[in-house]
Amino acid sequence: MHLSIGGWRVDFGARTAQKNGSVQHLSPRAIRLLDVLIGADGATLSRSELLDRIWPDVTVSDESLTQVVSELRRKLADRSLIETVSRGGYRLTAPVLREITASASRSPAQTMREVNLAAHALCLEARTELVRCGAGSIERAEELTAEAVDLAPDCPSVRSDRAIALVRRHMYWSESCDMLSRALAEAEKAVALDPGFARAHSVLGYALGAFGHWRAAEAAHGTALALDPRDASCYHHAAWMMMSRRNYRAAVVFFEQTGDLDPQNIKGYLQAACLSVAHDPLRSRRNAERALIRARTRLTCDPTDPRALTASGVLMALMGEPAAAYATIRDIDVSNSAQAVYHASTFAMIGELDRAVLCFEQLFDHGWRDVHWLDADPAFANIAGDRRFRRMRRSLAVA
Repeated sequence: MHLSIGGWRVDFGARTAQKNGSVQHLSPRAIRLLDVLIGADGATLSRSELLDRIWPDVTVSDESLTQVVSELRRKLADRSLIETVSRGGYRLTAPVLREITASASRSPAQTMREVNLAAHALCLEARTELVRCGAGSIERAEELTAEAVDLAPDCPSVRSDRAIALVRRHMYWSESCDMLSRALAEAEKAVALDPGFARAHSVLGYALGAFGHWRAAEAAHGTALALDPRDASCYHHAAWMMMSRRNYRAAVVFFEQTGDLDPQNIKGYLQAACLSVAHDPLRSRRNAERALIRARTRLTCDPTDPRALTASGVLMALMGEPAAAYATIRDIDVSNSAQAVYHASTFAMIGELDRAVLCFEQLFDHGWRDVHWLDADPAFANIAGDRRFRRMRRSLAVA
C-alpha cells in the first residue's frame, strides 16, 4: 500500500518514506503508529489506545510511545505532522492521499469508448431517475445501476454511477439498508480502473464524506476538480461536502458553479438559494430566479416532473410568494419520494408547520438521514421547537 502524506510517499510494505530523492527507513513500530494515526482520519487517539494498538501483547511504558513519535517526527522532518494534544494523545494533521495503481491510465474518451452500450443506457436511465426523484426513483436507480455493473464490471463510468446510486439510497431512502460500504467499494473500484477519471474521484469523495472521513474526502474532491474543472457533478459533490462541514459560503459557490456548467440542472441554483437566504438575500433571490426559470422550462416539456414541481414551490416560498408556493405543492403526493424534504422546507417557510413535520416523519420512516442538510436549511429552524422534530433530530445525531 502506498500513501502520500506531507509530501512523503510512504511504502508500508517496504517501510520507507520518500521525498525529493530522500529515502527514510522506518522501524516496524513507527510504520504501525503511522498506519494507526492515518486510520483515525485526523481524530485524536489517546496514549493508552495507541499503546494497546501498537504493542497489543506487550506491556511497555509511555516512554516507548514517545520514542516512536520522535522517530517519525525526526525522519519525516516535520514535527507538525503529528500533533501532541494536551491530556489527549496524538493526532495526524496532514491530509492523506491514497495512491491507486493501474496498468494504464485511460483518458475520458477511452473510458467512454469502452462502455458497454446497454450498460450505458441503463446508467443514463438511472441518472434520469435521480434527477426527477419521483416516487420510487432512488430504488429504481439503485436497481438499474446494479444491472449495469453486471453487464460492464470493468467500466469506471458504470462503477461511478453505481456508487452514486448507493450513496443516495443510503442517505435518502435507505429503508434500513446500509449501503454505504458497498458505495465506497464501488467508488474505489472506479478509481482503480481509471485513476485519470475525474468523476470517479468525485464519487469517492462523496462516499468518504458520507462516512465522515472528511480529510480523505476533501483530497478526493480536489483531485476530481484538478482532473476536470468543467464537470458539473464534481462541483455538486464538492458542494455537499462543504455544506456538511458548515462552510456554507464555499458550498453556495460550488452549487452555483454546478448550475452554470449544466444548463439542465435545477438543483444547483435551488440549493444555493436555500443556503444563502439568511446571510445574502439578494444572492438567494438571484439564484432562486434562475432555478425557477429552469423549473418552468422543464414543466413545459413535462408537467408532471416531480423535481420541477417541487422546486417551483420551494423557490416561490424563498421569493416571498407563500400563497403561490402552497398552491403549487399542496396536492403533490410525496409519500414515497425523497422530494418530501423540499416539501417540508416549503411548508416550514410558509408557516404550515404541522404539514412540515408530517413530511419529515415520512422521510424519517424511510431512512432519510442527511442531518447536514437539516442543519443547513434555515427553514427547519421554524419547526425546531416541535417535540416530534426534536426527537427525530436527536435520533439522526445518534445514527
